[in-house]
Amino acid sequence: MTRNRASILLTLAAVAGFVAWFWCRGEQFLAANGPTFDEPVHLAAGYSYWVTGSFRLNREDPPLLKMLWAAPLVFGEHPPYPYDVARETNNDHWHVGDAFFFHSDRPPRELLAPARRVNLALGVCVVLLTGWWAFRLWNSRLAGIGAAGFAVCDPNLLALSCVLSTDIGLTLFALLACYLVWEYVAAPSRGLLVGAGAALGLALGAKFSALAVVLGLGTAGAVFVLMGGRLALPNTPPDVSRGRALIEFAFRLGLIALVALAATYGFVHFDQWGSGLKFQLTRAAHGDGMMYLNGELSRTGWYHYFLALFPIKLPLGLFTGALLVVLTSRLVRAPRSAFLFVPAVVFFVLASYSRVDLGIRVVLPVLPFLYIVASGLASRACCHTAGGVLLALCLVWAGVSAARSDPHPIAYFNELAGGPRGGLRFVADSNVDWGQGLPALKAYLDAHGPEVIYLSYFGTDRPEAYGIRYQALPAYGRVGAPGGEFIPADAPRHVVVVSANNLLGIYLNDPDTFAWLRARAPTAILGGSLYVFDLTGDAAVVQHVRTISVK
Repeated sequence: MTRNRASILLTLAAVAGFVAWFWCRGEQFLAANGPTFDEPVHLAAGYSYWVTGSFRLNREDPPLLKMLWAAPLVFGEHPPYPYDVARETNNDHWHVGDAFFFHSDRPPRELLAPARRVNLALGVCVVLLTGWWAFRLWNSRLAGIGAAGFAVCDPNLLALSCVLSTDIGLTLFALLACYLVWEYVAAPSRGLLVGAGAALGLALGAKFSALAVVLGLGTAGAVFVLMGGRLALPNTPPDVSRGRALIEFAFRLGLIALVALAATYGFVHFDQWGSGLKFQLTRAAHGDGMMYLNGELSRTGWYHYFLALFPIKLPLGLFTGALLVVLTSRLVRAPRSAFLFVPAVVFFVLASYSRVDLGIRVVLPVLPFLYIVASGLASRACCHTAGGVLLALCLVWAGVSAARSDPHPIAYFNELAGGPRGGLRFVADSNVDWGQGLPALKAYLDAHGPEVIYLSYFGTDRPEAYGIRYQALPAYGRVGAPGGEFIPADAPRHVVVVSANNLLGIYLNDPDTFAWLRARAPTAILGGSLYVFDLTGDAAVVQHVRTISVK
């Protein structure tokens, strides 16, 4: 008994240590990174739901997570809401978000930090749930520690836990729904059924792509039954056919999910979920921008985008661990494992088919399943005594790689890609540059100068908010007319700073606006997203820069 208690305490201490490291790195992220592209909109929208009682702003995303993010402001200092801007712009969420952030009586980062910590807490829940499922799956405390460790050591999970993106909430609720159904098939109970249905409804209230989770769970249920399992409501008579029992279970689960989803809209506004879904299904008609892969631009994307992305964006320690387990374990053959593998595969396939190639965040719900699988190195069913050593090696490999990316994990790429600079050869957008780099730019200018720069910034943050003086170059994302000033032709230094996405021309009217800079070695790369070029002394190039400056 004493030995078992010591083992439990060591396990709890290890997981607590991982969580503490995850949170500390999250705080470093908050201090070092500015608002990403959509964060002003998401926070302003969530705040508007609370103070106006309407869900009209930013309908293309469900309200649940946005309301959670805004709760610290609503129940805290309660900053003013820009009713006048909302009225004048007919609830244009970009203008409302800009006014809420940059025309408030509080600094933008003070508004953002509490909301980001809410999302960071959701990320911690993903870490803990991943570790718990691994413990239950492999019947090994070491596997539970390993899964939590792989989660903590993934810079992608950390980055998306620290920004107001709906992906981490979807990941948590989808993982919870799959886990509870996995537990249910072993010991059916009304509590697990209600919990799984509620989690599924919350996933649908987090992001519209949760429909892929619904399809994945449905497919997993069918596979489970075909493999000889029985998925039925509690107390279903044994003489009821497995097919009929599955249909009855799916109907009850769906009904619970529907009620939970309607609750996220306060029931009376539930019709707006359909309006938002319609918008997402017709995204192309609303003028989506370019997507980038391996040096090519496309408006339609690629089916193989995520297959090309995973090998360079995931920690190689995680990739190696998961591959070893798949090759050596018999877990795949167990009927119950359908709820571990099938939802992840279905989600990945549907995301690939959708060709919304905006970054690894689109397939974030797949990653916790990889953490759980990789933790199987600690299971006797996998690698016996060598498993613990392999698990430790893979975790250390992933952890060292993750630590190198701090405090800018958005731009993380593994050793195969060669870091952010190498990764930009393959992919861009939110994999690298989400508009988060202005604090790093301010720190660089304070240390190295000059006082005024030429700037092409991708994002909705404002350089003026940091005291950055600049002459504007063609860019994307700024709400309203660009600000800035004018650099004299005889200035002692001429430094150009270009966001990674603008350097590649992804969203610019002319994709080749900065083509002449791409082969030039940057003086510095800030936070993986801002490229600094010192052009002092190159009169011809400086003249070209001045020619393309935004007047």
